[in-house]
Amino acid sequence: MAKKLPLLALSAVAGLAVVITSLRAADAPAAPTAPTAPTAPSTPAAPSAPTVPSAPSSPGNVSPAPATPNSTTPDPTKPDLSKLPAASDKKGLTFDKDILPILKASCSGCHIGSANPRSGLNLGTLPTALKGGTKTKDKDIVAGHGDQSFVLLYAADLVKGKEMPPLSGRTAHPAIKKEDLALIRAWIDQGAK
Repeated sequence: MAKKLPLLALSAVAGLAVVITSLRAADAPAAPTAPTAPTAPSTPAAPSAPTVPSAPSSPGNVSPAPATPNSTTPDPTKPDLSKLPAASDKKGLTFDKDILPILKASCSGCHIGSANPRSGLNLGTLPTALKGGTKTKDKDIVAGHGDQSFVLLYAADLVKGKEMPPLSGRTAHPAIKKEDLALIRAWIDQGAK
């Protein structure tokens, strides 16, 4: 019996090592494997002693993998484009005639009429508006793509913390109305001319 006890303990340790190795392998990314040649059958291993699950607070427990977001969970870093108003069906929109009056109502003081516009974005003229600001230069107005233009995404309140006009200043500068956002989107989609 004295000889069987160390053998039984050794079997239990070997069984635990197999469990730990398989848990580590499950957490590791799969690497591509090359085809292997057939091998001779191996000899059966000695039966191992049953393992007892450890208590939840014991060291060495493996935490379950974090839940992965499903397709219905919104990504907080990306705007929800389904909330962006559809483009107006009005054709032939121009900056001076159709868009500038909308921008003057909500963007004056910060982006129109200031010698030093916020973020370097001057929306007072077509050339300066298309130039973009100092932070998001090529993405403020992306001609042909209203859904990629920060001016529209920010004005539609789709980017948390970047709402334009800022939420705190909406008494002096009102939010742009949904129908006006649709005109801005149509203007950008039509080439921002």
